[in-house]
Amino acid sequence: MTTDRTSDRTSDRAPDRAPTPNSLDSVLRDVLRVYDHRYLGLDRAQRERLMDGTRRLIGEEGLSEAARAAMPASARLRAFCIQHGLREELERLIRDEVEGSPAGAVVVGGRIYAMYPYLRGVPRQDADITAEVGVEHRLDAVSWQGRRVRIRGVAALQRVETNHTAVDVVLRERTSGKEHGFPAGPRPDGGRGFEAVADPAAVEPGRWDVHVAATALGVTREARFGSVRAEGLRTGPQRRAAGQKDVAVYFTRGGHLALFVTEAPGAASPLARLLRRFRL
Repeated sequence: MTTDRTSDRTSDRAPDRAPTPNSLDSVLRDVLRVYDHRYLGLDRAQRERLMDGTRRLIGEEGLSEAARAAMPASARLRAFCIQHGLREELERLIRDEVEGSPAGAVVVGGRIYAMYPYLRGVPRQDADITAEVGVEHRLDAVSWQGRRVRIRGVAALQRVETNHTAVDVVLRERTSGKEHGFPAGPRPDGGRGFEAVADPAAVEPGRWDVHVAATALGVTREARFGSVRAEGLRTGPQRRAAGQKDVAVYFTRGGHLALFVTEAPGAASPLARLLRRFRL
């Protein structure tokens, strides 16, 4: 007697699964990445087909909160343009980014929002770039001024246009995380940017990485300093005694500015200094 096992095989087969919201969000993020120079290289018909397919992925309700939270503002704004059929605005958005001319930004209530005058009706959360804004910076000069280290450069919040930016140079010890801050002021030579003078005698022995902090309109951003620098800037170590410290100003392997501070020989012992002074 034979047995029909068709029903058994059917029941053992895993049921077809509809795409989950998470998988759809992942696919959508991948598709939106194509809207760069590659999109600009398509002809009109190809652009239309790509936008139609992407619009179906987005859906009539627009981005989910999970998808929105996982995307940078540039992707959220692309989705907005695609959902609402804003072809010219989408092309301009992409072209500005490709050409290195991103839109400016405004600070409102401690949040930073990208400004696109040609985009109307963009939800505020889609234009929010608070988490994406860093510091634009450049080291122009570093040298000794007596027993102190003079640092000149430029630092400002990315994309935020303002005439009032406060800058601080921060020394942070690599192991302990201890900090010493030195406020910067305008350059006395009238050049653009800031000048700060750090006193290594005021810090403990250790390796101190140099950071720059820029504050404007109540928003502060910080970055390691020195990897972006003026052409021809001297990068060899500069050593000098500062009080009872021996200090080397140098650049790390990653190109960042740092100070190596050690106790000068005999500095920890007053008796040794007295004996050395009188050659005893």
